[in-house]
Amino acid sequence: MGGIVVLAISAILAVLAYYSSKPAFPSTNGTWVIAVNLANGRGYTACVRSYFPFCGPTNQVTAMREPIPVLLMAAAMKIYPSKYSGIVMQCLLYLGTLCLIYAILKKYDQRIALLAALLWVISKAVVAEIPDDSGELAAAFFLSLGLFYFMKGRNEPRMRNWILSGVFLGLASLSRTVLLGVAIGLALTLLLKGLNATSQTQKEQIGSAALFLASVGLVVVPWVIRNSLVFGIPVIGSTLTGYNVFRMNYFIANASFSPHYVGSTEAYQAVKQLVQGRNLSGIENEAQMQAFYMKAGLQIILQHPLQYISLSIYRFLPLWFNTSVDAAYGIKPGILGFVSVIQQAILLMGIIVGMIRNRRELWPFILCLVLGCAAYMAVDAQLRYLVDLMPAVVILAASALTDLRHPGATRFEPGRSLPAA
Repeated sequence: MGGIVVLAISAILAVLAYYSSKPAFPSTNGTWVIAVNLANGRGYTACVRSYFPFCGPTNQVTAMREPIPVLLMAAAMKIYPSKYSGIVMQCLLYLGTLCLIYAILKKYDQRIALLAALLWVISKAVVAEIPDDSGELAAAFFLSLGLFYFMKGRNEPRMRNWILSGVFLGLASLSRTVLLGVAIGLALTLLLKGLNATSQTQKEQIGSAALFLASVGLVVVPWVIRNSLVFGIPVIGSTLTGYNVFRMNYFIANASFSPHYVGSTEAYQAVKQLVQGRNLSGIENEAQMQAFYMKAGLQIILQHPLQYISLSIYRFLPLWFNTSVDAAYGIKPGILGFVSVIQQAILLMGIIVGMIRNRRELWPFILCLVLGCAAYMAVDAQLRYLVDLMPAVVILAASALTDLRHPGATRFEPGRSLPAA
């Protein structure tokens, strides 16, 4: 474990050295911009005209980024007013997730726990998110915390475990909206298991599911209330959801439809054409534009369902291998891209084996990965989004080497028999 931590710190130092001569968080639509405005007394505001063409000096209230990563960045800025304090926060989330992944698997098999931690540390997709302020590392950290207490709740069914699991998965949902669907899926599965349980344990399991779901809801509700107050319309997650539904699916109506990732230049032209062709007042806020984009996107999807299905299936490739994403932004493939593809292929093969071998023990991680991937494939997918789910990815991949129902019995060790069930 010490060696893995040293390796992680080495990766962090390499990132810090690389960005010592480059501007950190160069994006104008990430969490850092909102955090700066928040820390300087300008409120939770930002203006990105490529997303919301009518934003301006009097129309900058935003919900395009979920609040937890923004608040973490604002806290870092309060400690030290520099972008590098934000990178330090990212590094802490990276190291914290490493420890949580190890803690989740340690009770099953320490060697497998170490392997999962190592897979997290050396993942090119994960390390690439350290200087990125879009919230993936915060989401992965709180997802890991939530799943840690979820697994504790299964083994030690105490109220405290289910409350903490719900709270942390709620924080994960406020880091990346897609994880709210994951949390609801876990709650519903718990509820179904409770309904199918024996009468002796049924009440307890249903109560656990209700307590877990209530905890998630209590964490998420303040954000929904805030959005209702400032926009006049309830927004559960991010106001970019509707934009992405339109941006990533608008071209299925084209006669020459070909599945691909839609880059920023292509997206800007599509949005410009859409806005110019509609009767808009020019003073719409983000929530109103979100509804506008969502309606336009869903209309196209409903008119071309087969094309949409084929595009959604295709999005598995950008989600896992970043296929066509770099090309959409005019980036030439390099050696690191090739390394990433190899890593992802190995992880994917491990996941398939791990799912089959350990589906009973690790069903929460399987459900998390399936629901998260399905949500991204339905709307928008690229490899960095998978970092939200990477704790589940590396845990399932590492578990391919053992049967977790028999702790300590690694199947790949010849001559070693499994203990009695």
